[in-house]
Order: sequence, then C-alpha cells, then structure tokens
Amino acid sequence: MALFLKITKRVSISLLFLSFFVCSNVLAQRGGNNSTLSVFLDIPGSIDLDYIRQEIPIVVYVRDKDLADVHIIMSTHASGTTGVTYSISFIGYGSFEDKNYELDFWAPSSNNFYETRTGYTKTIKMGLAPFIAASSLSSRMWVYYDTIELFDQEEEEDRDPWNYWVFETYGGYNLNKEETRSSLHIRYGFFADRITRESKTRLRPYGNYYERKFDTDNGTIISTRVRGGFDSYYIKSIGDHFGVGVFGDIFISTYDNLNFSGIISPAIEYSLFPYDEATRRSITLAWKMGAGYYDYVEETIFDQTEEFMFGQALVLASDFRQPWGTIRAGLTGFHHFHDFASNRAEVFANINFRIVAGLSLNVSSNYEFINDQVAIPKADLSLEEILLEQRRRATSYQFRANIGLSYTFGSRVTGVYNPRLN
Repeated sequence: MALFLKITKRVSISLLFLSFFVCSNVLAQRGGNNSTLSVFLDIPGSIDLDYIRQEIPIVVYVRDKDLADVHIIMSTHASGTTGVTYSISFIGYGSFEDKNYELDFWAPSSNNFYETRTGYTKTIKMGLAPFIAASSLSSRMWVYYDTIELFDQEEEEDRDPWNYWVFETYGGYNLNKEETRSSLHIRYGFFADRITRESKTRLRPYGNYYERKFDTDNGTIISTRVRGGFDSYYIKSIGDHFGVGVFGDIFISTYDNLNFSGIISPAIEYSLFPYDEATRRSITLAWKMGAGYYDYVEETIFDQTEEFMFGQALVLASDFRQPWGTIRAGLTGFHHFHDFASNRAEVFANINFRIVAGLSLNVSSNYEFINDQVAIPKADLSLEEILLEQRRRATSYQFRANIGLSYTFGSRVTGVYNPRLN
C-alpha cells in the first residue's frame, strides 16, 4: 500500500509539472511577438487550407487556438440544392479580446470550385482586416473598393426572373463487370428548391435501380433492388424562434418490402436561441404528426398487405460550435397511434472537445431502439436473400460508436504553402 501511495504521489507531481509546462508554454507563445498576428483556422476538411495560406501570407498560422491571437471558426450550411452558406466567426484573444463577430459568404450551386474558394478566402481577408489594422502589420495593409450600382431588396427580387427557384437534374450509370460477376447501378432525379428568409420549398423525385449477377456452377444468381420516391416540403418562418411546415413523401423500396408508401406530415419547431445564431449554437424542439398509406410487396409479419397508419415524432437536437470544440447531440422518439408498442427511439451524440493545447477528444455514438418494423415480410428469407441483402431483416436495436484521442505538438506554426511534388 505504501509503495502504491508513493508511486501515485510521484505520478501526480509529474502531471502537475507537465500541466504547468504546457500552460506556461501556451502563455509564452500567444502574443509573444507584436510584429506578427497568429491565426488558428478551425474549418471543415473540405476547405482548401493551402489556398488560404497562400492568399493571406501576412499572418502566422498556428496549430492550436490557445496559441492564436485570432481564432477563425467556419461552418457550412447547405440550403437544399441552391447553394451553401459559409459562416465564418472571428474571435480575438489577448489585446483583441473585444473583437468578436461573424461574416457570411453565399456560394450558389452554379459556382465552380474556384469561384467558391476565392469567395470564402476573400471573406476571411475582410474579417482579418480589423485585426491587422489594429496591429503593427497595418503598414503592410492596403484597402480597395469596387464601385457598384446599389439597389434595394425589392428591386433585386424584380430582377430575378426565377423568383428564387433553383433547379437541378441528375442521372448516372455505373457498371462493374468481371468474368464471373457484375454489378449495375442506375440513378436519376430532379430537385426544385426555393429558399428565402421567409420560407423553404422543395420538390424532389428520384429513383435508383441496383442489379448484381453471380455466375456459379449451378447457374447465374441475379439480385435486384429498386428504390425511389418523391420528397417535398414547405416550411414557413415565424419570427426568430418558430417555424411551421408540412412534409409530403412517397417512397418505394423492394428492400423495405414497399410497393408504395405515401405520408403527409405537418410539423412545428421551436428554437431556444434565435435562428440567426444557429451557426454557433442551436437547441431545437420539433414535433411532427403524420398519416400514411402503405402497400407491401409481400404479406407482413402482422398479416397485412396494405394499411393506413398514423404516428407522431418528437425531436430534441442541440448543436454547438465554440472555441472549446463542437457538440451535436439529441434524441428522437416516434410511435404509431394504433399501437403504442410500435415505436422507435434514438439517442445520438458527436463531440470534439479540446482538453488542453493540442489535445482533443473525439466521441461519436448512435443508439436506436427499434420496435416499429411493420413492413417486415412474413415469409422466411432464404440464405441467398440474406447474403445478397435483398430484404430488410428484423432487429430490435442498432448501435454505432467511435472514440479517439489526438495530440499535436511541436512548432506552433502550421507551415506555409509549398506545392512541390504534391
């Protein structure tokens, strides 16, 4: 026991010294040189970091927020098929602690990669301008303006012959063939979206056809799956905290034993924080009630070939993107009205938490309690159908989890852009 206490004491002292060293090192590195501006880029992996560093070489890019004078947080928010909003927050530390604001860049779906990359980089330049102007780097800064014709929002709407509607059509054909097997996937669809501050509308028909062939000594085995449908919704904004809408869905899937299903669902959502803050923090509670008609490919385990059903769902979701990391978590509950035992519940969480400088914890998990599989076929599945996944099988739960730690150390600078031998 005495040996255990002695070892514990030494470990505690070692950890204390290590923590003191890390904290001292962080304090010494941040703001240690008034002739530079240290920036930490906290942005999605799809963003071109090299391009940003190349276009904005006046600042020093560091590997952790605790080493930075300016912490830049970027989040992306897709607006259906109309485009993507890049919300970029600028958080100052030290002598810049009073500077904290957000800029948005809108990239329409008609943009190519280069136009979008130039756009969000230009927005970052504008966001860094006040920090550079307040530092000793201001002598290296120039400001240019383009003279443009100004017009109000009503004139802009008059100039838009499409009235904010954006359309997209797609199709694809994939073939993979070998001597004894082949696979085929055909997909097609159409989007029609209209998004304004007051409302969102979507109309989306789509279809998929999958086919796999296997040559065996006993002949050829063919597995086919058909999946398609029509998604639609209309959502209306009501003030800063409420939204109401109606969803209409048609779904066909041989894998899910559905010749046809049609569901219509009104819904309402309350946001604890104003929707304008959704890029940084969000807690929402949504309720949806639906009525649907279902026509099954095969008779179900409940002896049904077709039926009408009513149900409701409640969704509580939270989403925080802050300097200390990101958290997205929530829970969902659903049940049918004809049988409260026919229900489903889901709990999910995704956390990326910065413990200390360079050390991050990543945890994600999802657990579903499944008791609403009313479309499971009554007939037993053959081994061939199971292996080829031609029909969905009954299950009472589904669980996924991931956990990991990452630690970055070394030079406080992340490096400059160098394209050689890329």
